[in-house]
Amino acid sequence: MNDDTPADNAKSNAKATETLHPYLHRQSNLLSDSMIINTLMINSEDMIYFKDSRSRFILNNRAHAARFGVSDPLDLRGKSDADFYPEVIADVLYKNELEIMRTGIPEINQMEKEILPTSKLLALSSSKYPLYDQDDKIIGTWGVSRDMSSLARTEEALEKANARLEALSLVDELSGLYNQRHFYHSLDKAIKLASRERTDGLSADFCLLLVDIDHFKEVNDTYGHVIGDAAIRYAAGLMMANTRASDTSFRYGGDEYAFILPDTLLPTGRDLAERLRKIIEQNPLTVGDNTINLTLSLGAVCFDNENTAGELVEKADIRLYQAKREGRNRVC
Repeated sequence: MNDDTPADNAKSNAKATETLHPYLHRQSNLLSDSMIINTLMINSEDMIYFKDSRSRFILNNRAHAARFGVSDPLDLRGKSDADFYPEVIADVLYKNELEIMRTGIPEINQMEKEILPTSKLLALSSSKYPLYDQDDKIIGTWGVSRDMSSLARTEEALEKANARLEALSLVDELSGLYNQRHFYHSLDKAIKLASRERTDGLSADFCLLLVDIDHFKEVNDTYGHVIGDAAIRYAAGLMMANTRASDTSFRYGGDEYAFILPDTLLPTGRDLAERLRKIIEQNPLTVGDNTINLTLSLGAVCFDNENTAGELVEKADIRLYQAKREGRNRVC
């Protein structure tokens, strides 16, 4: 029991006030304890609460009560987190508060997410502290939480925007296919995966196709670069629409394309290449009054324990130029 008289308390408070910075000392005379408490408990948008040694609420401000869908903060008195959270969550919160009371070490700026009774997602920055009595004995905990939902939504939108930018950085703007940088990254990855599987005694095969539009310079020279660009987009769209969902399509550069065909042996890869060749040959590009016949030369190779993407590309390139030397519009 506290046997101090009101006079003793006044002296103690006066002594404490004397230790304040002169500015704070002057301002403290303008603010009563009740004014400070009312401001925090009624007007603060931060959520403030005090708990006893058994983690039961003894004082809550209006913002904290609203977090639980309670209009009158007094209705929270005597309740605990177990009245509002699933047992597994309430147990974790209780153990954390016991540790704060045992050590006197606060938890600062812990990020939390929860669903309010209104089904609104709430993101909080929360801090919990030991609650001391006038004899510096820990008698419970107190805490403050700040609603960071707006910031969290902003960060989430930023993450999505960054993800979109990252995706765009992998895509060739003209053709809509993946670009050359992503091609080499993907091919390196396919080689490493196949090499590892073969080391483990597993079957691992994939094919690489290199594709070139025949006489593309003549298309540009005859019809102009705008129609040349249209031809690149047209061929890319037709070929991508006629590959398998597991295949990956790339614009390798200029009028050249590449396809990585996973789990594919060379005969199957060559069959797919031949189908692409026929589709392009049989579907001329029409732009206005212009009908432009396009054909493809294709080089097809299968992974054969090459160590690098460059080695496999070189093999496919040799096949592609063989197709060109033999008259174009063919698969080699």
